Amino acid sequence: MQHLLTMPTPTTFDLDRHVLTDRIRDHGRETQLFLSSMLVSVAVANAAYVFALLLGSPIAPLLWLPFVLPSFGFVLVTFSGTSNTSLLIVSMPDWRDSVFPLLQAITVFLMFGVLIPAGSNLPLLADWYAVVGAHAMIGAIWIWSLAGKIRATSYDISLRAVVHSHLQWMRRGATAAALSGIFWFAVWASIRWWLMPEQSPLLRFQGLLGVLALVISIGVIAGIERDRRMFARLLAGDHAGNEASADPDQPRNPDESVAQQS
Repeated sequence: MQHLLTMPTPTTFDLDRHVLTDRIRDHGRETQLFLSSMLVSVAVANAAYVFALLLGSPIAPLLWLPFVLPSFGFVLVTFSGTSNTSLLIVSMPDWRDSVFPLLQAITVFLMFGVLIPAGSNLPLLADWYAVVGAHAMIGAIWIWSLAGKIRATSYDISLRAVVHSHLQWMRRGATAAALSGIFWFAVWASIRWWLMPEQSPLLRFQGLLGVLALVISIGVIAGIERDRRMFARLLAGDHAGNEASADPDQPRNPDESVAQQS
């Protein structure tokens, strides 16, 4: 009895290899979600502040609403654009997972900051196009970076259709974002160095460019929702196909069958 009481108890660990492996696999996704939610929250607070300033200014709403509304749309794009991608990220986070969300938050912050009124004018309105272009270009580079991480990750065969479809969507989205960024930089350069010095009366039609930006943001949000539904549909289809598959003990290929017979 005394021998049993003096036997050493099994050592328990607060952290073992399996738990650490699971944490590493989830750390990239959790870090991305945390940074995105935190930085976008700061940008939304700044948007509300600028919106209050505009409401209290003598500037007619028709002059600033075409720019405020697409700015809110780009906030939604920034927040929800990586929702599906984050589900596929299983690698350790690196500098890109901090830098790109930070840069996107800065551009969204500036997107509203340049709309701060000064009396009855919007003195930095022309720079709004440059900020939108920077937001699009950074988004394109961020998408290419995330796609590279996904391509470097091995997935179960039942997920390959989902991953392949999502990578195609990311490729199209990155290309569209890069082209959009080039377009908005060209608009900014034209306004800054041509319209403002020589054709200033045409600046009264800038609201049409804001409406175009609003249409683009709505289109991007619709594309994100369409990809989310396709993502869920493909995943549900693969799950149903796996349940209806043959007996798991059945050989997967003829070579396995020959090996078992021998």
